[in-house]
Amino acid sequence: MIVPIVMLAIKDSASDMSPYVRKTAAHAIPKLYSLDSEQKEELIGVLEKLLSDKTTLVVGSAVMAFEEVCPERIDLIHKNYRKLCNLLVDVDEWGQVVIVNMLTRYARTQFINPNVDNIEDDENRPFYDSDSDSSNTKKPKLTIDPDHRLLLRNTKPLLQSRNASVVMAVSQLYHHTAPRSEVMIAAKALIRLLRGHREVQSIVLHCIASISIARKECKY
Repeated sequence: MIVPIVMLAIKDSASDMSPYVRKTAAHAIPKLYSLDSEQKEELIGVLEKLLSDKTTLVVGSAVMAFEEVCPERIDLIHKNYRKLCNLLVDVDEWGQVVIVNMLTRYARTQFINPNVDNIEDDENRPFYDSDSDSSNTKKPKLTIDPDHRLLLRNTKPLLQSRNASVVMAVSQLYHHTAPRSEVMIAAKALIRLLRGHREVQSIVLHCIASISIARKECKY
């Protein structure tokens, strides 16, 4: 059967000196998985190696393969998260779309929602604390995790991308994971896209409408 031969070729290619060969190996992983899903665990081992690659040419294809083969294995992203954030700006445009979409899902499951009101539990207050004192005491603001801030900071430059898909992917990331005060940055980038082709305008308007409906009660 051809599957073992292809598996051997993928393993060898994943360790090749050339990033182009490693990139090809990443593209081959979903194809082999579609041929024989029983090879999943072995393919995940190869994929784990490719996700740790420090070459911008490879990481986009590796994340694409990850999303197709084992999107539930979020543990594979933990140790590569900061590297992916730092390399993101230098990855090719379509690789950026894939990585941003994956990191959006990652951020929504791994970080605290920055827009949730931080209400202090009554049981943590002193029993004899007066009403006047409590009314004058400001509740501490929720601080954003440094890794969460890293994601927002490193994706912000992509809002200036010439690729509309990249801008919309980052806008969705900001919509779902950024503090309310920072979402307007993404909104301005979406409005800029309305100067593009009519086909792009239609998609962008739909994106703006969905964000507006979800945030109609928010004040920026």
